[in-house]
Amino acid sequence: MKKWLVILMVAVLAMSFAFANGTNETSDGAAKWPKNVEIVVPAGAGGDTDFNARLLAQYLQEEIGSNFVISNVSGNGGATGTRQVKNATADGSSILFYHSAFVVNKASGTVDYGFDSYDFSCIAAMNRGNMIVTKSEYNFKNMADLKAYTQAHPNELKIAIQTGATTYAVAMQLIKEGFLLNPVDAGSSSARLAAILGGHVDVILAAYGSVKDYVEEGTLDVIGSDSPFDLEEVGVVSNKNQGVNASLPFYYFFAFPKGTPANLVTEFTAAVGDIVNNNEEYQQKIYAAYYQKPTFIPGEEGLKKYAEVEEILSTIEF
Repeated sequence: MKKWLVILMVAVLAMSFAFANGTNETSDGAAKWPKNVEIVVPAGAGGDTDFNARLLAQYLQEEIGSNFVISNVSGNGGATGTRQVKNATADGSSILFYHSAFVVNKASGTVDYGFDSYDFSCIAAMNRGNMIVTKSEYNFKNMADLKAYTQAHPNELKIAIQTGATTYAVAMQLIKEGFLLNPVDAGSSSARLAAILGGHVDVILAAYGSVKDYVEEGTLDVIGSDSPFDLEEVGVVSNKNQGVNASLPFYYFFAFPKGTPANLVTEFTAAVGDIVNNNEEYQQKIYAAYYQKPTFIPGEEGLKKYAEVEEILSTIEF
């Protein structure tokens, strides 16, 4: 009896040591994942962020074996979802999938925490930017047309934003550049699209994939983009290349609650890298939907990209 008690105590101590040192391994050293893993997306269903998360979750399930389930936790410019993951149990069962809006949240005072509150994993893909989308009735051909109209009709045109998110930052950049627009908080990407289609706003920022059908039928026009690069496939010239300083790099990322076993983060990062770099089916689907060119940037290198975004945000008055 004493012998078994000693063995049990040693086993308990070994497990405590393993967790204290950021590991969660089987006897052969492999990462041990929970059966169900929740990927929290701080955005509504049906938008580009949701699409990216669900597509990656599909292939992560094949790579790792756990059930990766998407939970859309929107609210407060994304802060509700990021806070949920920050405060979650650090055992690999909860992962954050978000984008550059996270650093806008902090820069604008929506949250008081940043990447230092998480175990950062990687950037999974680069969005081609949000398009500047207007109602076709205005017949704007470019950003100069929009600016001229707003200066002749100050604050008449409503631009849909999500307070604390990337759309908020870009709208503030446009106003700084002399676009006399009236910002209206309309919520998530799907809500902003519904707002312009319903005639409640005149300008929105949206991924091209979400508006392309309406552009093709002539309901909406795309006159610019907050990406640093042109969307050549559909003839969209970026704001930057039109001489308008309203640009914000848009990256998606994964992150874990602080203290998540290091080997889980490492294995997950490697799995995402394999999907983004080598899975041709994934690459084709993401390009067909949003013209994204899959990019994988791990760990510290990814954080440097967000430092560049923070530098841009430091020039904006929120």
